[in-house]
Amino acid sequence: MSPSAATTFSTTVHRFESPTPHNTAFETGSANAKNALVFIGGLGDGPFTVYYPRAISAALSDQQNQDLSCSLFEFRLGSSYTQFGFKRLADDVADIAALIRYLRSIGKRKIVLMGHSTGTQDCMEYVSSAYPANPPVDGFILQAPACDRAALLMDMGAERLEQSVQTARDMIAAGRGHERMSTEIVPPGIFDVPISADRWYSLSAKDGGDNYFDPDFTHDEARGFWQRFDKPLLILHSGADEYVPPSVDKAGLIRQWQALCRPGVASDLSGTIPGADHRVEKPPGEAERWLVDTVVKFLKQSV
Repeated sequence: MSPSAATTFSTTVHRFESPTPHNTAFETGSANAKNALVFIGGLGDGPFTVYYPRAISAALSDQQNQDLSCSLFEFRLGSSYTQFGFKRLADDVADIAALIRYLRSIGKRKIVLMGHSTGTQDCMEYVSSAYPANPPVDGFILQAPACDRAALLMDMGAERLEQSVQTARDMIAAGRGHERMSTEIVPPGIFDVPISADRWYSLSAKDGGDNYFDPDFTHDEARGFWQRFDKPLLILHSGADEYVPPSVDKAGLIRQWQALCRPGVASDLSGTIPGADHRVEKPPGEAERWLVDTVVKFLKQSV
């Protein structure tokens, strides 16, 4: 049985000071590890909702990988589970920075951030010059860096999506950005949670704050984002990601992103996870093993 399929497992709970009150982080693997891999999920996720981190943690605990001395952390963001509709990437960054400061305070030497889905946008936001006080980390892994705008276009169609963007724009201009979007504009089936005009605009507009990975960006539009990274970076698209338009050449897009990075930053291990869906749950076993092996290789080679 894959480690990620286990219904019970042990974890060490860490309480830490954070903008999200009463926050906790959950460590799996060796509690004596010198280094940390911090996993950040996507919209609707929270600790343990994505399965493959269990498999990564198990691999890091293998005897053959003891030299990495690395445990895995998951934690609760203010936007976790059903709270993302009224939060911002900036709120996530504040929680992430708080955890990094805590991990440094307990002696963790090297810390790598691994984002899944919107967690990849959190990683991109974390290295923005808008947050000069953020504590540095030692590497980044982006898994399933999908574009919400492109996914919504598939779901809603261009006309309906642009109407919703205009509604959000009008609400923001009227000082009502914090208010909920009408379910007539954003049907409940889209996210199944209430969502503010601010957050909807950020997710669905071309100039929205969440729109880092738009496949329609020109090189000039995207370059500034990728130039932010100055530590080792692994980019892993899911080969059969259901939230990426079928017309997108995911492998080609990753090559473009690698070329836009500073020299030597983007790992040659970057690429597409063969046949994997967005959450790397299908095909069962195969996609997850490929992901785990690649993550371990990246940590050994680059961090």
